[in-house]
Amino acid sequence: MSRPAATRTTERTGADPRFRFPHTSEPTRCRLIPQAFDCANGDRTDEAAERRLELARKECARCPVAAGCLLWALVNESAARVGIWAATTPRERTQLRKRIADRLGPDWVELLAAQGQARRERAAEARTAPLTIDQARIVRLDSDVNGPMPRPRALSPARQQRNRNRLVAGVRSSRPAKTLAEVS
Repeated sequence: MSRPAATRTTERTGADPRFRFPHTSEPTRCRLIPQAFDCANGDRTDEAAERRLELARKECARCPVAAGCLLWALVNESAARVGIWAATTPRERTQLRKRIADRLGPDWVELLAAQGQARRERAAEARTAPLTIDQARIVRLDSDVNGPMPRPRALSPARQQRNRNRLVAGVRSSRPAKTLAEVS
């Protein structure tokens, strides 16, 4: 099964307009090699499909827009029924939706849309509204007492790998465990 790269970004039938598809200036691997991210539910029977799935997960782990991609795929279930989105399979996304609904309630999409709108409004206000006198004093005092903000340190390759392993372990722990009969 193959789909053109445009399918992933332009043909979003039924997509919720409150959640924008994440964009980046750099071409992502899912746009460059979309066939690697095609995976239907019953598509994991052979070794080649498993390798393709692992490749897609590794590429998603490096993607700068993976978090936005996952949110978009979770919210737009009908548009993301097939394929790997943010290193998750359709079955894993269904499990995540159920867990989110258990945690936030059945109207979790509305809640996330309201939070996103509030975040965008605060960001727009911060760009246009100057700090109050009290806020400016606090910022200046903080700078005087604590010094300048330290620059974020780049993660070492070992630290990046450890973070990736934790992410994979978290995704695997959300999968149902195999019974003894299935293993043998």
